[in-house]
Amino acid sequence: MSPGTADIVGFGTQGVVILRNSAKQSVQVISNFGYDAGGWRTEKHVRLVADTTGDKQADIVGFGEGGVWISVNNGNNTFSPANMVLADFSYLNGWRVDKHIRFMGDVKNSRRADIVGFGEAGVLISYNNGGGNFSAARLAVGNFGYNQGWRLDKHLRFLADVTGDGLLDIVGFGESQVMIGRNNGDGTFDVLQGVVSNFCYTTGWRIDKHPRFLGDLTGDGRVDIIGFGDAGVYVSLNKGSGAFGPVTLALDDFGYNSGWRVEKHPRFIASLTERNRADIIAFGDKGVYIAISNGDGTFQPSRLVIDNFGYDQGWRVEEHPRFAVDLTGDGRADIIGFGENSVWVSYNNAGGNFGPLTKLTDNFTYSGGWSLEKTVRYVANVYL
Repeated sequence: MSPGTADIVGFGTQGVVILRNSAKQSVQVISNFGYDAGGWRTEKHVRLVADTTGDKQADIVGFGEGGVWISVNNGNNTFSPANMVLADFSYLNGWRVDKHIRFMGDVKNSRRADIVGFGEAGVLISYNNGGGNFSAARLAVGNFGYNQGWRLDKHLRFLADVTGDGLLDIVGFGESQVMIGRNNGDGTFDVLQGVVSNFCYTTGWRIDKHPRFLGDLTGDGRVDIIGFGDAGVYVSLNKGSGAFGPVTLALDDFGYNSGWRVEKHPRFIASLTERNRADIIAFGDKGVYIAISNGDGTFQPSRLVIDNFGYDQGWRVEEHPRFAVDLTGDGRADIIGFGENSVWVSYNNAGGNFGPLTKLTDNFTYSGGWSLEKTVRYVANVYL
């Protein structure tokens, strides 16, 4: 997680609403990309925020009915009208939310986000040429796709820097191995390499039971593998040569056998201290628990730090999104939750200690009409 002062971005029924970090009132910035404003549907149309111009300001990106639409951030709390930049990666082109993952990511390190889609034939990329122009989508990797047997209900796929060279690689949790396609920096990727024979479907890992993440546990700039399994938290450390170390049980907590459930208890990886290493933040029954990384693939014992945001306090996965993200610019993740009637935050006071709950706004809430069926809510740096 990079330092920043994250804002709230909501794709509501009438368009895009933003609450700037330093502001007291939310503002509708675009009358588009919404359920009623434009006919956007969560079950059909992916919507994201990403810097597509290289000006360090996040733009609005939507994978619509007939193509990819972008509304550029003007830098003054306004956005340009939505413009279709590519007639691909869309519903009419055969892309489906329940089959195909779509990301925005800077694949060639140009400072501008490219379009990356895990489609039928494999990984397709449309490169950002600047000036709002995108290249035609081309097949970059003939794997990780639906035709090769990859399924959303079985196989996770990510973009992450595995080698520490500043380039986004492709990481997939396949049927029997974690597979990596290393980015060559010129728009091509190396032949796929199996790096870990664990964390996968044939070794007992399930999407509906076991969250898995990529995060830097040691502070060396390369992502490691973290999985919340049956017995607890398992890790495999990145050796830096395209290989990963043995899978070890790093913490006998936060796992399925301890009562943690995907449908009840969100779990995240984010930096909670000045050490800039991946720590654990988990929303349990009684509230928010954390476990600080020791920097060697192990964790300190888990502890309850906030007696709120939990299942026992009425928070529900299907109604109340919760995030761990830097809201103050100090590089440490704070806790923010979209509650029933208000958005609440607990600020990180250093060392993984958190302050009292503070109300940010009464907008963006479930009782106010922000349901997961019709709306999307993010906490992201609009001004990077």
